Amino acid sequence: MTRQQLIEGIYTIMKNSLELPTLSSFHEDARLNEDLYMDSIMVLQLILHIELDLGISIPDEILVPKDFKTVGTLVSFLEKLQKVA
Repeated sequence: MTRQQLIEGIYTIMKNSLELPTLSSFHEDARLNEDLYMDSIMVLQLILHIELDLGISIPDEILVPKDFKTVGTLVSFLEKLQKVA
């Protein structure tokens, strides 16, 4: 998937599956916690939906909080995972 497809996929998950009321703040530099008001449970749900909906396997042992700071850092993390796979 391209970077833009990943961003669109994450947006769709946040809109349809997580039903985030803060999506007006969604952009690549939006912080998941501070701007989109996602708590740790919501981030785990997002990871699950990324795996199921986008077909990207995310091993638990490589999950690091810095990769989930912003939409952009999450997309960069997913791009790295795709290159390894």
